[in-house]
Amino acid sequence: MPKNISTKGFETICISDRLPGRTEHFSHVPPIHATSTFVYENAEKAMNVFQGNEEAYIYGRWHNPSYTIIEQKIALLEGFGLDIPAPQAILFSSGMAAISSVVLSLGLKPGDTVLTQGNLYGTTTEMLNTILGEHGVNILYENLKDLTNIEALLQGNKSIKLIYIETPANPTLDCYDLHALATLAKTHGVLTAADNTFATPYLQQPLSHGIDFVMHSTTKFLNGHGNAIGGIVVGTDAKLMKQVWRMRKLLGGNPSPFDAFLLNNGIKTLVLRMEKHCDNAEKVAAWLQEHPAVEQVNYTGLPSHPDHELAIAQMRRFGGILSFELKGGVEAGIKLMNGVKHCVLTASLGTADTLIQHPASMTHVQVNKTQRLQFGITDGLVRLSVGIEDVDDIINDLEQALA
Repeated sequence: MPKNISTKGFETICISDRLPGRTEHFSHVPPIHATSTFVYENAEKAMNVFQGNEEAYIYGRWHNPSYTIIEQKIALLEGFGLDIPAPQAILFSSGMAAISSVVLSLGLKPGDTVLTQGNLYGTTTEMLNTILGEHGVNILYENLKDLTNIEALLQGNKSIKLIYIETPANPTLDCYDLHALATLAKTHGVLTAADNTFATPYLQQPLSHGIDFVMHSTTKFLNGHGNAIGGIVVGTDAKLMKQVWRMRKLLGGNPSPFDAFLLNNGIKTLVLRMEKHCDNAEKVAAWLQEHPAVEQVNYTGLPSHPDHELAIAQMRRFGGILSFELKGGVEAGIKLMNGVKHCVLTASLGTADTLIQHPASMTHVQVNKTQRLQFGITDGLVRLSVGIEDVDDIINDLEQALA
């Protein structure tokens, strides 16, 4: 079976568009293939393609050259340097299209169970509770750090078909042991899926730990500029990935060729951006931790964070996202967000500028309050996506808003 040991460096893969299978080498920058369908030179060619005897582009909901180049690139990045079967990647119209297609591709039936954590991205929680939960699939929210309990659940509950992991978690920044969870899952014949949006393949490679599916909202750090929506799924099992692609084909979760083009342009600077995001976030987190108005800072780069050692073990650096609790609770958080002049009040993350938001009233407003509080998403929690500006400008803005 082919391995994914690249002869090119990580940064070179991000930048280079000279990938296997690309034919339009006369164009330095890959063009936007703004077409819904593709033509064939004769009827015999068309028949061979539609019967599956020959590979070619058929229809934009199925494939498009603008998708292919970024799919190949992200697959190479997620598998970079790993002695594993060559990963495949499938691009989607959004992160949620990617996540839901993975879950739906498994053919879960009433009575089956998805085991996950309670501190997920809010829309992921809503999707699990509605698309699956309302159709008879059990959603079991547990502390995925309690590996003894997870093992007991897997031993005693044969209805569990998937462990769904988000690490670092949104917005609490909890980290979960990917290797341990994947090992337990494989022992009991259970699949695993990990949302790697916060870390990107530059900082963390879940496939190296035995995870079956890796998902990203490419809208965030991979694109890096906040100008296009997208999602991607990466995996090494060809049969499982074919089922994910089938969900894209049947449900119509294909991306726009223009959004794929923007994603490919954005990812060229991924390494430069992630290094600066990490540099700035480490400095902002350290500054916030010493501020008298701050109760707690959630950032794995701080030695005080309970998952600091795990993050060192399974991440290259600690990322660009942090969250924190102010001593004044919700009212202090509102004052802060209304007081910032440089940081941008919005719900997204991973762009070049610094973004601030209040999860309880924004990204996690649809999550049950009891569950939200149980897993650390408090009413007063503020999330900060630290940008790549001059870090002093970020800190000065927070300082004046907290005054």
